[in-house]
Amino acid sequence: MLQKKAGAMKLPLRTAVALALSLPALVPIRAASAEPPAVWDLHQLYPDDAAWEAERKSIEAGLPDLAALKGTLHDARSLQTALDRIWAVRKRLRRLITYAGLAADIDTRAAEAQARRQQATELDSKLDEATAFLKPEIGEVGRAKIEAWIAATPSLGKDRHELETILREADHTLDAKGEALLAAAQTPLSQPEAIYSLLANADIPWPSIEIRGETVKLDQAAYVKHRGDRDPAVRRKVFDAFWGAFKTYERTFGATYAANVQSTVFVAKARKYPDSLAAALSAGNVPEAVYRTLIDETHAGLPVLHRYLADAKKLLGLPELRYSDAYVPFADPPRKYTLGEAEALTLEGVAPLGDAYRKDLAAGFEAGWMHSLVQPGKISGAYMNGYAYDLHPFVLLSFNGDYLSVSTVAHEWGHAMHTVLANRTQPVETAIYPIFIAEIPSTTNEMLLAGHVVATAKTKAERIYALSQELELLRATFFRQAMFAEFEAQSHDAVERGEALTGEGLTKIYLGLLKRYMGDAEGVMKVDDLYGIEWAYIPHFYRDFYVYQYATSISAAAWFADAIERGDTAVRDRFFDMLKSGGSDDPYVTVKRAGVDLATPAPYRALAARMTRLLDQLDKVEAEQG
Repeated sequence: MLQKKAGAMKLPLRTAVALALSLPALVPIRAASAEPPAVWDLHQLYPDDAAWEAERKSIEAGLPDLAALKGTLHDARSLQTALDRIWAVRKRLRRLITYAGLAADIDTRAAEAQARRQQATELDSKLDEATAFLKPEIGEVGRAKIEAWIAATPSLGKDRHELETILREADHTLDAKGEALLAAAQTPLSQPEAIYSLLANADIPWPSIEIRGETVKLDQAAYVKHRGDRDPAVRRKVFDAFWGAFKTYERTFGATYAANVQSTVFVAKARKYPDSLAAALSAGNVPEAVYRTLIDETHAGLPVLHRYLADAKKLLGLPELRYSDAYVPFADPPRKYTLGEAEALTLEGVAPLGDAYRKDLAAGFEAGWMHSLVQPGKISGAYMNGYAYDLHPFVLLSFNGDYLSVSTVAHEWGHAMHTVLANRTQPVETAIYPIFIAEIPSTTNEMLLAGHVVATAKTKAERIYALSQELELLRATFFRQAMFAEFEAQSHDAVERGEALTGEGLTKIYLGLLKRYMGDAEGVMKVDDLYGIEWAYIPHFYRDFYVYQYATSISAAAWFADAIERGDTAVRDRFFDMLKSGGSDDPYVTVKRAGVDLATPAPYRALAARMTRLLDQLDKVEAEQG
């Protein structure tokens, strides 16, 4: 997750090995005994909390000077001056937000850290309020003059995309007073997510269960660790206890999410969008056909998912496949991994991306950019924060030694290397890239890693395990995220129709989708009604219409990975050009320029075909003797 934080019998990914061997000078892999840093050093951002507080006060004290720029955009020079001054403050504020957010996320129980995060959020809203005049005034200047100013003023080139976006959204921009009011409302409107995070990560009294004589406190990290246990009775016990804890708070989670959706709908209406989906897609100028085509093509591809689940039932030797079996590998994991080994395996897996990429990645591993410790109060999930433009990206995850953790390392560091490449190439104004592009390199890294694991497996059991991991990557990142996207669409549609949105109602919506996707009616997988509460576990839902981009991205990633592993250097060059472009153009256009049109069925059907090829290979391996 990027923070604003899942091929015929001769698999094409096998070419990764040949490509790796052909590289002229591969980056030396760290010895297994040399473990990397497991925590980050936030002193690189500020020496201490007092320095952070001094910077916060300094930024806040300078906001009236920015507000005084209102009414001064008379020519290209005055526009350039205003934008440069605003961006200088945005840059400082992003660093401030980074420090506050990272410190708060490693221990959500720490009151002072949570207070700093809230102060940073409030200051962000105040900056938006102070500069709320910008969009209305640019709209008043008009497209003709702005385009003439850009053409005549080379220094405005770095602001071109922002200015073009403002002009494109002029019909949805309020007057200065209206923009200031919406900016001031950001803090209260963001509280549902803050409340959810504290409840889901810090305040739920987690249950304890016995697993083979050991008492396990089933918090979020323990759930992820034990949900793939080889014993189906243990898996079901884990699911029933964990989702039972969430079910206890169904009404409260329902209230927080309903408030979030209502806030989104309110802003969309205030800006005169036809609905909240149109508002969400407008910022990146993403065609609605991308969202609708994704859901339609996911429905069309459900038979492939059901075939995968049927293979799971057979390979696991289960009389009935249940949702609590969704995360167990088809074979015993061949090993546990240390963090150093995970990083070394990632470096080997991404070899097709070239030696320069590997050198950058290895340097980041060694430099201590990641917090990987499992500890109480730490926020669940994983993300990369790349807001500190002049420093480096920060990665957060909880590494527990399983293959999922290894894959998460590859994913989040795909984001980190994207940030490194964008920051080297782009000015601060266009360095931050949209999520629509961000999830492509991260999932490409995961697919390269999975292919490497398949290619280097030495036994039948290892091949089955490796194939199951790549298939699970496709299930979790394509089908699961598309299901999430459909849940979001139905939830928002309900509010926009004037219907009440309750915890019970959300569970009903989610359970219906879960049963459809998993083939409950067809006898493919049994989904217990309790597990409909799973929607309350997904923090991404508080970033409205965010998750669909995981599904679109893995479809694009599959296309890129296939070509790169075949040795297509032209595609690899376009892939890196896409990453280096940062946020300098509309994301749909940027991806299409690189070769993939996500508004058409083609990439989604290609992913389904890839999954079918993997299943064909899995069936052949399973039929082998020995």
